[in-house]
Amino acid sequence: MSQEANPRDLSLTDLAHRCEQETDRFFKRWEHDTRYCFELFRRAIQESDSSVWDQIYPCYNALVASWVKKHPGFEATGEKVEYFVNGAFGKLSITLTRERFQGFSDLGSVLSYLRMCVHSVIVDHNRLAEQLSLEPLEDNPNERSDAPSPEEAVMERTAQQTFWEKISERLHDEKERLVVKGLFVFALKPRELYEQGPTSFADVDEIYRIKQNVLSRLRRDPGILKLLGGDD
Repeated sequence: MSQEANPRDLSLTDLAHRCEQETDRFFKRWEHDTRYCFELFRRAIQESDSSVWDQIYPCYNALVASWVKKHPGFEATGEKVEYFVNGAFGKLSITLTRERFQGFSDLGSVLSYLRMCVHSVIVDHNRLAEQLSLEPLEDNPNERSDAPSPEEAVMERTAQQTFWEKISERLHDEKERLVVKGLFVFALKPRELYEQGPTSFADVDEIYRIKQNVLSRLRRDPGILKLLGGDD
């Protein structure tokens, strides 16, 4: 393994270049040094340097995209891969705080957390339809007894995209948009959402109330019911 200069002594440009090189070596199953990539995450999180994320994303976009594609709930979402790649990075940047990062000792632990974020954003994306008690999304499309035809698959995907567009149209204000995006896109818990924007809400209870009001309103919405087959 390389014993070169301390990663903390490198400029951001040089550090990102070394991370890219070592990542390429990893995928080729060659000997590699994970210190450079770990240092990128450390600077982004512990030093709150937002510019570092622009260097991290290209290094791990392909890896995170592969996790999204392999997730059993992905096909049911009707969304593009990049939607959840961005969501996973967004959730990590919000929930992996400076204090929490102190418990991460190496790159492997950070990537494990990032993979957990992929799972979380996909599951919580699908949860909205489930909580509306409408037609549930398949947990694993590979287990369906009757595989859909290509035409049916296209129609199903279009329906899911339309569903999320209709949800957005029915949100009344910025607080509702923050709650739906925070809970169902970034898969944050109400407490985490409140901590990210304490000036946006009076308390955590307000987030719970907004969530329940939105879900209750959508359950009674004829357009949503018709869209998901819940209206005769």
